[in-house]
Amino acid sequence: MRLGPIFTFLAAAFVLLFAATGASAASCTAGATSSGTLPAQSPNAVYGDVVPYASIPGGFGCPTGSPVLTLLGANFIKATISNTTYKLLHTNGTSTVDFLLAATSSGSPQLSGTTAYYVNGTTVDVLGLTGSAPTSIPIYVKPRLTTAAPLAGVYTGTFRVKWEWSICTGISIGVCILGKTETGNVNTDVTVTLTIGGVAPTISTVAATTWDDQNGASFPKSIPGAKRRMTVTVGNPDIAAQDNNAVAVVVATPPNTTVALDGDGTTSVFAAFTEGSPASGLTFSYVSGTSTSDDVEFSSDNGATWTFAPTAATQASVTHVRLKTRGAMATKSNFTVKLAYKVK
Repeated sequence: MRLGPIFTFLAAAFVLLFAATGASAASCTAGATSSGTLPAQSPNAVYGDVVPYASIPGGFGCPTGSPVLTLLGANFIKATISNTTYKLLHTNGTSTVDFLLAATSSGSPQLSGTTAYYVNGTTVDVLGLTGSAPTSIPIYVKPRLTTAAPLAGVYTGTFRVKWEWSICTGISIGVCILGKTETGNVNTDVTVTLTIGGVAPTISTVAATTWDDQNGASFPKSIPGAKRRMTVTVGNPDIAAQDNNAVAVVVATPPNTTVALDGDGTTSVFAAFTEGSPASGLTFSYVSGTSTSDDVEFSSDNGATWTFAPTAATQASVTHVRLKTRGAMATKSNFTVKLAYKVK
């Protein structure tokens, strides 16, 4: 006799909860095709295996307003990748890049050649899908090549994912009640596009007057005969190191100035290297305008040739300076080189 009110209360609660979940909403489904473009990467990043996993649409999703997914009962969403090879093909039809697939950005669980559950009963929810309607489930892709740096260009490839799901739109307590169970089994062909190209160092310059013959280094003015310092800052924005001995910077002589081989008035050195933070790991030296063993080259013909060896008598003929660093510039690092000039 005393159980009657309890059952009446529970039934009323189930009805209210079922109404709140929007049981009449459209069904979740997977499309026959899907596609995504990965962030562009440098050859060194792909070869160095430092490219992180990036998401693309996996083809499975539920429309807005779908029932909230709960980690209860027999609910599950799983994906099986059926490829036997995992390669992206260059537009030249020959060069390839390998790729890995995963259910999360951490790379686990892996999807390549396996079945992974995104949701499974009361134990698995790899993307935190419960408590919401999964409008789109991503698949994470990581390009890599361990044999050599890949050729620059555009790569594409396709993998097939078999989506299987069973989702209770009402309340699940072992069985689905006050709703329906949506089930499906669809193969989705997912196309991946990747562009590989060099990531150039960033270069910025700042110039300041450092000395004049009236004021010295105290509030100097940019008058004829004054000295100026140009600070050249070079950064590597890539997630991989630059190629060995590949970073060279060309600096044009600013208008109304000449290079000052005797320094900027505060130092007697034309070119000075300062390591950055994070450190670049590069080496650089300057000896003199006529040195053939240091890392500074001069041009008197707008960069057509780099054999000019200026002296104090001929430094006004320098049109460009080339700074050639040694080593492989570390990822996300920077350095500066300070150059001296004289105002005409």
